[in-house]
Amino acid sequence: MTRLCSLDATCFRNIDMAIGLLFSQPISKKDYVCRIPLYLTRGMVRSRVRLVRKLILNENELKCIESTHSVIAELITNIGHMSHVGYKPSDPLLRAYFDKQGHLNNVPECFRVTISNGFADLSFNPEKAIILSLMTLIQLPDYTVDYEALNALLEWSQCRANASSSADGDLSVNVKPVHGIVPKWRIRLSQIPQDDWVGLVVRPNHLPDGDPGMFSVSAVCSETALSNVPRTLASKLNEARSPEGASQVTYFDYYTIKYQQMKSISSSINLSLPLFKCMRITRHQNSAQVNAGLRKNKLSVNPSIFLSDACLVHPLSSWIWFQVSLIPVILYQMSRALLASQLCTELNLELKNPQPFSQIRINSLNISYDSLSDITVLIPDRLSVSVFVSGERMEQNIFDFEVDEATSEKDKELDNKAYNESVKESKICPHPNNLIEPTTLLGARDAVDLERLEFYGDSFLHFVATLSVYGTSAHDADEGYLSSKRGSLVSNAHLCDIACDLKWYEYCTGKIFNPPEHFLPPCYTVASEVRKHDPRLYTRLSDKSLADMVEAIIGCFLLRLGLPAAFNLLHYFQICPVNWNTLTNDKHFDVGAPWHLLLQPNLYSEQNVLNSSNRSLYISLPETIHGLNKKFSHLQQKLGYYFKRIELLAEAMTHQSSPNKQFWGNYQRLEFLGDSILGHIVSNYLFRKCPSLPPGKLTAARSAIVSNNNLANTVVEHEIYPFIDFGTCSAKACIDEILNIHHQTELYCERIELLTKKVSSGLNIKVLADVFESILGAVFVDTNGNHQIIQTIVNRFLGKSMHTVIINLPVQPLQQLNSPYPNTRYKDSAIVSSNLDDSNSVSDAVWTSSKRLCATESVRDETHLRFAEDFDRLLNDKENRGNPNYKHGWQIEQESAEGVYGIDGDDNRYEISHNSSEDESFEDIPLVCMICRKDYKDPVVTICKHYFYSDCALKEYKMTARCYACTTDTKGFFKFAKNLLSRIAVLREKKKKHSDSCESDQEADHNSCLQSPVRSKEETNSENSCLNESIETGCTSLNKIHLPQSSEANWAKPEAPEYYDSDEESD
Repeated sequence: MTRLCSLDATCFRNIDMAIGLLFSQPISKKDYVCRIPLYLTRGMVRSRVRLVRKLILNENELKCIESTHSVIAELITNIGHMSHVGYKPSDPLLRAYFDKQGHLNNVPECFRVTISNGFADLSFNPEKAIILSLMTLIQLPDYTVDYEALNALLEWSQCRANASSSADGDLSVNVKPVHGIVPKWRIRLSQIPQDDWVGLVVRPNHLPDGDPGMFSVSAVCSETALSNVPRTLASKLNEARSPEGASQVTYFDYYTIKYQQMKSISSSINLSLPLFKCMRITRHQNSAQVNAGLRKNKLSVNPSIFLSDACLVHPLSSWIWFQVSLIPVILYQMSRALLASQLCTELNLELKNPQPFSQIRINSLNISYDSLSDITVLIPDRLSVSVFVSGERMEQNIFDFEVDEATSEKDKELDNKAYNESVKESKICPHPNNLIEPTTLLGARDAVDLERLEFYGDSFLHFVATLSVYGTSAHDADEGYLSSKRGSLVSNAHLCDIACDLKWYEYCTGKIFNPPEHFLPPCYTVASEVRKHDPRLYTRLSDKSLADMVEAIIGCFLLRLGLPAAFNLLHYFQICPVNWNTLTNDKHFDVGAPWHLLLQPNLYSEQNVLNSSNRSLYISLPETIHGLNKKFSHLQQKLGYYFKRIELLAEAMTHQSSPNKQFWGNYQRLEFLGDSILGHIVSNYLFRKCPSLPPGKLTAARSAIVSNNNLANTVVEHEIYPFIDFGTCSAKACIDEILNIHHQTELYCERIELLTKKVSSGLNIKVLADVFESILGAVFVDTNGNHQIIQTIVNRFLGKSMHTVIINLPVQPLQQLNSPYPNTRYKDSAIVSSNLDDSNSVSDAVWTSSKRLCATESVRDETHLRFAEDFDRLLNDKENRGNPNYKHGWQIEQESAEGVYGIDGDDNRYEISHNSSEDESFEDIPLVCMICRKDYKDPVVTICKHYFYSDCALKEYKMTARCYACTTDTKGFFKFAKNLLSRIAVLREKKKKHSDSCESDQEADHNSCLQSPVRSKEETNSENSCLNESIETGCTSLNKIHLPQSSEANWAKPEAPEYYDSDEESD
């Protein structure tokens, strides 16, 4: 315990003392009430709340305990208050306590320190208190009340009230602690026998005014105030401030010189008293937060050495201080455990005999022994569950693993017994251990929160609500009507009303517990004049928070108890019209397909084929069925399922604008059903497949899988679109665009990215996505709700995308921008007028590092995407230039596609560079573009080191990705050849000089030569090589252009690349 508190082992003495909580009535049928995690400075401990004894008190004993309870309550509420260690108006330090009372008005404002007195607003009122309990000191191991210690603490309180002290008078008066309690107020450490120093809590006089810190005495030193300080301490003093003529600095000189506050008491300090070692003791204000105690500091802390006659003593010893400081968190966690038990008890009572929740008043049950829980609650901690902080898994603390080693065998046996009881099968309500998670919000910063269960319960809620609406609505109801009706059942407002009617807000933990702000001592209540919105009584909860809690509880029922219990809970909420027993009593009920009762009966039969009021059939039924079976035979083969009622598939493939809708309707109703089925199937798959995935990433993965982009891509990829009856709705342009994207790349991520850009530019793909969802709805109705068949079809068509999304979770551009740069400040997007034409554009701007960047595109999503790409590219150019381990995104994608990502190899295989040592022929650097045979304009170079005019390169790339010169795959990457023009100029100049030289030689040798000398090919190549080498020596780094990859000749027109420079201006 001392190590986890960053203290020496000697600091805790009088460990036979403990803080006890006295209740007038039992709080549980179990003697072992709950196990509580406490997160200390360096690690976690577990505290156990147990019934240890029953006491019978007389009137005097009860009065003594009540009086002491008030003293302990004030010590906890104002922990670290300067009045506890004896500061008074005559002290030059920390007059805040007395300034609050209106004393010493002549003290300058700059010397005043304001410290709130939270206990002044409280009143002792057991009848209205939230927790009815008394805190007292008990003696171990017989668990008796230590009245001697209580009387000593009351004596200290009386001295403080009378402001009577011996610290300013006769310092020879000795004070003996009583069981770790100092009975006098304003006592110097020197007034206590040296044998009792270790374990006491003191405050040195030299601390700054704003430091409320306390120190625990760990040892008595052999040195005195006249002993010399180490050279390291002496060197910290300014030479001008050192005593004149002093070769050495004593501890007394050191403190009086360095701290001006010591001068006021320097004359009364006994220099012959020994020094003492001490260590700062924490107040454990964050011990309820799961991320506390994760410091990566050194294992040991060096103690400080102080003057014993310059320290005032706290009434509590270090061991009792430690327990007292943890009382707020223990009561807070114990209340959560008891509330979870109460919620479990009430749900068991209500769900056994369900009635409309609007007719009951939950939480109004009379508290009696029979209504108490007989369950031991084990509150989850960071050892028992996986903890996520800010969306990432929290690291384990090395000291946390020592908890089990330090646990006694008796406690281990009790914990194992309680755990075994929690995993017993229940059919009505989950165990209280499991109810803590769905009632804890993310803002509480606890080991568990409702985010994952809310994700799980939300999909099931939408699924059941969809079934209810589908089964109770007319067959010709359109999607808008159905969605509106379902929205009234699953909206946050409706779920919030449910939580308020059931008073479930009392069970919700929605904020970080901070003892100075939120702790309310037992038997105390807040004064009426300050009760409004007091954080000690109220927690501000939004409608969405309560709605999320309801969804999380639904998810908890589904996860822990299964489908029947979760369905009955929704029936209790009046979201579903029937309960599970009604479903099972249906003659068509099947365990694998239990939803027959909630689905409409067969609409197509020989006796009643269609509703004559709004439909007409012109051909006989057998011919229709046969024709549909023939038409959709190939589609059924693709699905791997053959319909019993083929009319459902025809309905699913018919657009509302088609004239054939008069025969079997359109897909809107089935699409409404299939949308919720797909969401529930995917959510269930992700929740169970990825147990360690943070909730935010679960939601992002589900959104990516069920997105219109992914579903439309699936419909085209698996060639489902030829079977769609589009009617007057033309989807040819949409299908052609997706096919073109498929021709450009085979990678799933690239296809979705390119399709997203097209959709942002106005491409409408919703029809294709709706058809896929309507097919799932048709299969669901045809199988009476067989989840296994639906799961098989989803895996067949979306299995690849689900696997890809889990491995490479999609990240929104601005989210990706915010992650590494959280201090980025945005300006709201605005519609601005374009300078190029009369159309409007969307502009977005950001400020970072005192610079403003802006992006403007035709639509808002495209603006955000382009903006994030530009910003990321700019920062990569600045921060990662020259880093040999850095790889661009396109490099990683390319390596992943080739299967070499993460494998050591040539990291420069993507770089377009020239090595001066290479022997290149003259033809490798032509003087004109090899395609148009004209002079270069904005020349670019490929990875195979061939040069082209940029326009020619792009035109050639539209037809093929292979190089014009050597047919090497360019992979869509080009670089600006900045220095090519200057190199060509040098080359031409040398060629000109060479030509002039040849002419001079010819004239000089004209009489002796019949013809001009002819050089061999080897000589020409040798000269060209030398010229090329001289040119390459001055070549600087080139800039990249990233174009989409392609592997075939028939392509969609690629977007124009964006040319940019990172270091220099382009030539």
